[in-house]
Amino acid sequence: MDLALGLAREASNVGEVPVGAVVLRDGAVIAKRRNEREQTNDPTAHAEVLALRDAAQVVGSWNLSGCTLGRGPCQATR
Repeated sequence: MDLALGLAREASNVGEVPVGAVVLRDGAVIAKRRNEREQTNDPTAHAEVLALRDAAQVVGSWNLSGCTLGRGPCQATR
């Protein structure tokens, strides 16, 4: 998940907790986000939540069966 790690680095560079998330469907990236809590003052703006919201918009449904969520790195590696 090099893409998720790159997004985590971007988050860190702007003062966010370094987490990035990527949603895949059939091996293709359909959504990718980084943490935005500090930037938006939104306690729900975690990378995983934002990526899942975007993926649901792409798929046109809340049901993301067949999709895979990848993230990186964990907060402990900060």
